Amino acid sequence: MSKIIKTVSFSEMDSSLVKRIGKYQKSKGLNSFIAAVRELCDAALILKEITK
Repeated sequence: MSKIIKTVSFSEMDSSLVKRIGKYQKSKGLNSFIAAVRELCDAALILKEITK
């Protein structure tokens, strides 16, 4: 299985979003910021599909 590597950068205008993701990470007991981002993205994509 080959790896797909993507890089994401957040700017100052994303600071509120980054803080919210950090809070989510802590509330869910996730080990990393990226784990929180993965979980949130997956949930958002599922919700988008459900609400079509």
